[in-house]
Amino acid sequence: MLDFLVVTAHPDDESAIAGFLLSAKKQGYKTGIICLTKGESGGFATKEERVLEFEEATALLGFDWVRILDFPDAGIEVSSSAVETLIPLFRETEAKTIITLHPEDYHPDHRAVAALVDRAIFVAGLKKHSTDDTTWHPAQVLSISLDARRATRRADIVYDISDVQEEWRAFLKCYPSQKIAQFVEIRARYYGLLGGYPLAEGFFLNQPLRLDGPGTLIHKAKRN
Repeated sequence: MLDFLVVTAHPDDESAIAGFLLSAKKQGYKTGIICLTKGESGGFATKEERVLEFEEATALLGFDWVRILDFPDAGIEVSSSAVETLIPLFRETEAKTIITLHPEDYHPDHRAVAALVDRAIFVAGLKKHSTDDTTWHPAQVLSISLDARRATRRADIVYDISDVQEEWRAFLKCYPSQKIAQFVEIRARYYGLLGGYPLAEGFFLNQPLRLDGPGTLIHKAKRN
């Protein structure tokens, strides 16, 4: 069972929460990722080159479980067959929290993945897809956005990544073909301003946030 399962469309989409993932591993949480395509349609690198970059990046992030699928880049469709592909992976990992792409991102693959994950979570939770006649539902589903045109939208949650910034900057070098470092840093500084941190990453709620107790709402006071 995973604590966090990330579901993305392309190699490098995980850059939106690379700092959070590094932090989660340092705290002992189990993480996994499903990337639906190999990113071959961007034109900046071959499929093989993008897979190599993805493998280097996911190794640095320390994922416990990794799958890269072969959906067509720039051609992901919301279909029953696509949902059926995700169901056994969801039941294998039975993640407590799923993090996926924002349903309003500009890239059509991102919107398609958001819709696929929503449908697959529901269907995968049914007893018929269990090996032991049990249901499964993640405790939380969160969205991340990579849309440059919407990068200044106000996130529902900001997570401080300042303590892992050295490893985070090393991660940004894993995708030289995509030249993501500058944009990702600008976004992290913006989310940091929202939360009062040097660097942060943003999450968007797909449903009300579930809290286990009042202590969850207590944040360590800052002293200037």
